Amino acid sequence: MRILHTADWHLGLRLYKREIHEEHQFFFSWLVDLIRERKIDVLLISGDIFDQANPSNDTRRLYYDFLKELIHINCRVIITGGNHDSPGILNAPKEILGLLNIHVIGNIPEDQEQAIIELKNEKGELEAVVCAVPYIREPDIHLLTRDEDFEDKRIQVRTAIRKYYDLMAEACKNYQVPVIAMGHLYAAGSETSDSERLIQMGNQSPVAMEDFSPVFKYVALGHIHRPQFIAGQKHIRYSGSPVPLSFSERSDKKILIELDIEDGKIEQVDHPVPLFRKLIRFTGNFEEIKKQVTAYEEDGPAKAFAELHIMEDSVSPAVYADAARFVGDWQSGHIDILNHRIGSTMATPRITDLIGAETGLKELQPLEVLNKMMEAGNVKPEDQELMRMAFLQLLDMEDEMEEE
Repeated sequence: MRILHTADWHLGLRLYKREIHEEHQFFFSWLVDLIRERKIDVLLISGDIFDQANPSNDTRRLYYDFLKELIHINCRVIITGGNHDSPGILNAPKEILGLLNIHVIGNIPEDQEQAIIELKNEKGELEAVVCAVPYIREPDIHLLTRDEDFEDKRIQVRTAIRKYYDLMAEACKNYQVPVIAMGHLYAAGSETSDSERLIQMGNQSPVAMEDFSPVFKYVALGHIHRPQFIAGQKHIRYSGSPVPLSFSERSDKKILIELDIEDGKIEQVDHPVPLFRKLIRFTGNFEEIKKQVTAYEEDGPAKAFAELHIMEDSVSPAVYADAARFVGDWQSGHIDILNHRIGSTMATPRITDLIGAETGLKELQPLEVLNKMMEAGNVKPEDQELMRMAFLQLLDMEDEMEEE
């Protein structure tokens, strides 16, 4: 039996307001081909199908179109909810999808047995068991720890998660075939990227390797977007997101993990996901970046996306205006600029260093503070005058608001 582990699709996600719909379409096309080629029997998706709790109609259509493709190739699917997913949205069609061999566990079911799925081969022989554990939410945390008192919320969350996995392990301890646990959680020691968003205390409560029972021969995790092992344990893994979800993931090697089960043993095979669109971060001063961006001519299946990190010794209003004009006017068949930011290579001085320890800040006029900051920042004289005028206008506006 061959099982494929993936997670964290985040359908509907936007990079700086730009949809990555095409990337997911490309991924799904490639995934269907991989499932056919490798004769995958079961696809595990460990949470965060969608990026938003209430995905758009186009995003839902993308999801259902993919599931429809799998019906024709006889691949069973097990889907668990993540912290970004709405259990109601995922569970709504679960009865119909269940008839098509697509199992959906959007949240912890009342009947624990519903989350234990036996996998049999064509001869009807049991080859593996999956404990389909979704993201464990606040009501479940309170239910699992209702007889205990906790001063630290993080300990309560970790205790609840461990208890639930222990319940699943106890229910599966007599199986003579490999037991696979799914999960959507934050494991201790995992490496995160910019695209992980902290939405509740559970993300700050790392689960440790020892919280997973030895009954589980593989733990298919979602929630962290970089593929990785946990605490060096090769059977506890994040598959990571199949497409880059932020510029911090631009160099990550995206994978899906195949589990080949034969004679009760699991062999892992990693499948690199081809890159559909490059994410590029250009760094330097404005003139350097202009040259780099203008010289970029690499072709790919889709235009590259870029963000610009402009770093100047002295930041002036002219730099902001020039950068905004450059980005606004930019057109290319090779690259789209999604975002730019401007910073200084010089450390920002503390105001106490500028005015002296003996002088109180209240003793200075606002314009004096601005002048000292511009002086320390080596702002050009002509730019200083522009900044003074803008600053004085802001002060006038503040005075008018106070009078009202």
